[in-house]
Amino acid sequence: MASLSIQNVKKSYGSVEVLKGIDLDLENGEFLVLLGPSGCGKSTLLNMIAGLDTITDGEILIDQTVVNDVHPKDRDIAMVFQSYALYPNMSVARNIGFGLEMRKVTKEERERRVDEAARMLQIDHLSDRKPAQLSGGQRQRVAMGRALVRDPEIFLFDEPLSNLDAKLRVEMRTEIKKLHQRLGTTMVYVTHDQIEAMTLASRIAILKEGEVQQFASPQEVYEKPANMYVAGFVGSPPMNFVPAAVVSENGKLGVSIERTANGSRGSVFLALPEDRQDISEWVGRDVILGIRPETLTHCSDSEMSLNNRLQAFDCQVEVLEPTGADTLTYIELGGREVIARVNPYNTTEPGETMAFMVDMGKASLFDPKTELRI
Repeated sequence: MASLSIQNVKKSYGSVEVLKGIDLDLENGEFLVLLGPSGCGKSTLLNMIAGLDTITDGEILIDQTVVNDVHPKDRDIAMVFQSYALYPNMSVARNIGFGLEMRKVTKEERERRVDEAARMLQIDHLSDRKPAQLSGGQRQRVAMGRALVRDPEIFLFDEPLSNLDAKLRVEMRTEIKKLHQRLGTTMVYVTHDQIEAMTLASRIAILKEGEVQQFASPQEVYEKPANMYVAGFVGSPPMNFVPAAVVSENGKLGVSIERTANGSRGSVFLALPEDRQDISEWVGRDVILGIRPETLTHCSDSEMSLNNRLQAFDCQVEVLEPTGADTLTYIELGGREVIARVNPYNTTEPGETMAFMVDMGKASLFDPKTELRI
């Protein structure tokens, strides 16, 4: 295991700035996921950690040792690529052990490590097969085995599951999670898939245009997004954003939302919980209310009586999308389309009015100008 420190790391290609000063610190055994859309710089950062790309400015430290000028083979890092990068003419066992062979590891030690890795990844019965005889999931396990036998200080994964179908992605995600729990090795994982990030990471670094938007645990990223970009990137369906204004009614602070759907007028007042009464300076000012679909659902009198953070309002249903466990229910608030998750047995027909409740304790408020969380 090893710690990893990325200090003000920048990368430019000519006048194009790809990374604009990245600061991240990982403790021994942490699982960091670099999450973001294509072109945000996450793979570039991974390649710089591996030593496959040069650093324009800043420092990368492994176990408190600067490795900017250390050759990739001397960094004690193993990398798993998106493309598997297996040798087609070699057997599974030879592919896994080839790196050890190049490092002049003895045949006995090499076979021991290959057998141990193959058993751990449940591919020991495939040892004599060639890559062409394997499924995508099996090839990825071989690629992981090749990294595993190195017993590195840090594992790097560059979108390793993107070539697999949906079912295999779920299976391999679980295998990677088990592998990390078993080994306790520091891992850095690049993906654009927020589900992979949420399920695998100890902490997530969300990147946008070469800058870290938030670096926190998956739960914190989900419940307390640093800005509207993070809030909208993580979650499926994504967070609803509703224009609102902070107002005071009957001695309580809350948000007022205009309703204009189908010619109807009026506003909805949603009181904020006691621990959010510290935003009095925002009274009379516009904000963006962020509501996750699962915190907005059908109204339940029994739940309302037990939880004073729940606020109720009526709204006309626009569209229903049944998904089995839930029905995604589309309504209009503040001139925006808003999605609620509703129990299938509590829905009503489109065009009819329905009672909803929202957990304001889990709502987010954002500054409409800076898009930062308030």
